[in-house]
Amino acid sequence: MITLLLDSSSNRLSVAIAKDNHVIGRYDEKAFQTQSEILVMKIHELLEKLKLTPKDINNIVVAYGPGSFTGVRIAVSVSKIWAYALNIDLYKVSSLEVFKHSELPTICVLDARNNRSFAGIYSQKGTILNDTILTNDEVKNLIKGKGYLLGGETKHLELESIVFDRFENMLRGIKEENKVKDVLSFKPIYLKG
Repeated sequence: MITLLLDSSSNRLSVAIAKDNHVIGRYDEKAFQTQSEILVMKIHELLEKLKLTPKDINNIVVAYGPGSFTGVRIAVSVSKIWAYALNIDLYKVSSLEVFKHSELPTICVLDARNNRSFAGIYSQKGTILNDTILTNDEVKNLIKGKGYLLGGETKHLELESIVFDRFENMLRGIKEENKVKDVLSFKPIYLKG
């Protein structure tokens, strides 16, 4: 089973290929505002490096928001086109859930600008707080009050993120409830607040 993993919801471009739930190739670099220019190229470079073709891909997992409006649209659009063209399964995962710790409850964040964060709280057992927008102070109070770990892009909070494995968390998203039933009507999640 060959899985393509895509996330361009933040200031990074994260692309990986997994075989039987083990990542065998990855690209994960800062690429803010260049994702649209390099995403497909990076996919093809990984496939070539691994001696695979697009037809070898059996399914796709995409981080579908919240996050950068343009970044989220890019990964979702590419994943839809590939899934439709190859007639393969497409799975959606929260762009925040990919930041969770492997064992402990984590408040996962991205900068939503204007002293706000996209935030969700996740554990390996499931969702504790659905993705929302909180003020940065609300995020800091949750960390202090509940003792949650902090994962994600945290520079705007002036706090350090835990170490997380984005791609392993995406692979855990391959489950029936995350399967996109209608690929053509699948849309990203945008939060406004």
